[in-house]
Amino acid sequence: MLDTSGLKLHVHKIYKFRSAGRLLTYERSLPEYEEISTENGDVYRLDKGTYIIRYKEYVKVPINAIALTIPRSSLLRMGATIHTAVWDAGYEGQGIGLLVVFNEHGIYISKGAHVAQLVFFKVLGKSILYNGVYKGERE
Repeated sequence: MLDTSGLKLHVHKIYKFRSAGRLLTYERSLPEYEEISTENGDVYRLDKGTYIIRYKEYVKVPINAIALTIPRSSLLRMGATIHTAVWDAGYEGQGIGLLVVFNEHGIYISKGAHVAQLVFFKVLGKSILYNGVYKGERE
C-alpha cells in the first residue's frame, strides 16, 4: 500500500541465523537461515538479537529511482530497528532487512504487521540498473 510516507512494508517471514557468512574479495556466501515458528499461528516472539525479515510485498524499483527502508516508529519505540541496503534502480523482488531487537525483554510481531516504509528517491542522470543475484527473489 502506497501512502505519503512511501510503500508500506509488512512481515512475511522472519528467520534466525544458523551459520556464518563470508564476504571476501573473491567469494560471497550467505549464512544459513532457519525460519522462526510463530505462536498461535501468526505471532513471532523475538528475543534480543538479530534476524532476517522477508517483506510480503514484491517491489519493482523504477529505473529512474532508488529506495531506502525506514523502520516504523512503533518498532523503534519497542526497542528494535531494521537495517537495510539501498534498493537499486531496476531491482525487483521480495526484499529483506536486518531486524535487530535491542529490548532486553524481546518483542512480539505478527505476520502481516506493518514494520517499515520503502521511500523512493528520484535519480538525476542515467541509472545503472540492478541485475545482480537477488533480482527477482521471492518466497
